Amino acid sequence: MANPTGEPIWYELMTRDLGVTAPFYAAVVGWSFVDAGMDDPPSYSFIKYGEGEHDAAGGAMQLSPEMVAGGARPMWAAYFCVEDVDDTAARLATAGGTVLMPPSDIEGVGRMAFVTDPQGNPFYVMRGFHDADSHVFAAEGGTYGRCGWNELITPDLEAALDFYRGLFGYDTDERMSMGAMGDYVFLKAGAKAIGAAMTAMEGSSRGWRFYFRVPDIHAARSAIETHGGTIVFGPEEVPGDEVIVLAQDPEGTIFGLLAPKKD
Repeated sequence: MANPTGEPIWYELMTRDLGVTAPFYAAVVGWSFVDAGMDDPPSYSFIKYGEGEHDAAGGAMQLSPEMVAGGARPMWAAYFCVEDVDDTAARLATAGGTVLMPPSDIEGVGRMAFVTDPQGNPFYVMRGFHDADSHVFAAEGGTYGRCGWNELITPDLEAALDFYRGLFGYDTDERMSMGAMGDYVFLKAGAKAIGAAMTAMEGSSRGWRFYFRVPDIHAARSAIETHGGTIVFGPEEVPGDEVIVLAQDPEGTIFGLLAPKKD
């Protein structure tokens, strides 16, 4: 694929009830949900931020009772681009990660595996069958509805950085001190900054967080509260003349929003 190794090329919402979560995100982010037309469960929908054929922000999968009984839970997950899924999964296991679902093909789409890092944070690795560039991650401001930042919250920052440098080749040289909270370490896939990693504070959630772009953070916050979600943090100004909110959807799944700062 044209994307650099380690860049997210797909985002996926796993949900117990798409009939609840789809209207919530439609109100908050402005997405539409289009059934993917799968004949067999689990039910899958494409998350669209526009009307164009390629205007997809990711996908949404409704967990079947069997999947929930097997330990699946509502969450957001990213698919990170790799050149060789089998090699990446093998190296991940050697480095202390866990392969939850071994490499397999999605017909006409690509090869993927569902894995965790050594600290138990889940994600996918994927190689698309086509060489087209994925645009679900928007490194710069622009089209609303796409992810604009990826953030890893981890109990052992230096161990996590070492793992992801080895797996994806991330450049982690740039740091920003946050005082008692420690360093905020930027993650670069090639020349592209895709997000950052930081130490988890006591009592905070851990894992990958994804911040989706919206035009107005206050309108989005109101929609969260009106449609059954919960504000966890913010609004808070961040560098780059932007403002963020961290929230939970009606099923308790954590997600972030990112918007331009307004005077």
